[in-house]
Amino acid sequence: MKPIIEKKQQETNHLAEELKTAKSFLVFEYLGLSAKKITELRNKLHKSNAKMYVSKNNIFNRALASANISEIKDITGPNAIIISKGDEIAPFKEIHEIMKDHKFIVFKGGIAESNFISSDKLSQIASIPGREGLYSMLLSCLQGSIRNFLYGLKAIESQKQ
Repeated sequence: MKPIIEKKQQETNHLAEELKTAKSFLVFEYLGLSAKKITELRNKLHKSNAKMYVSKNNIFNRALASANISEIKDITGPNAIIISKGDEIAPFKEIHEIMKDHKFIVFKGGIAESNFISSDKLSQIASIPGREGLYSMLLSCLQGSIRNFLYGLKAIESQKQ
């Protein structure tokens, strides 16, 4: 076997293993995104335990087939795959932020918790606050009822005086 074919096969196998063990991943077309923006995106993704892969479409298609992912088919154009091993929603948020500034980025699809995510659902998922934000919302709700009860007690006390 030629060395270039072996290298492509190794890359396909590595990408397929990454896809199998990923909590979530997404495919998007990045044509027109500057190298500086791509580097910034990779640094942000690295903080949330995610990686961005850019490779030939043939390798992506073979890796998807090898990982038994049939929802995303026939990737064409200059594409990248972001694979997340940590927070499942963080990559979707990062791409959504970039899509706001750059209209030319096209989201092809993604998978989170074994469910296919279309480009329409991307903005809905990206608008969900992070874990810390959800915890603070829950605590605020819990404190609200206690706070109102205490205000009521204080009002009763001031009325009786």
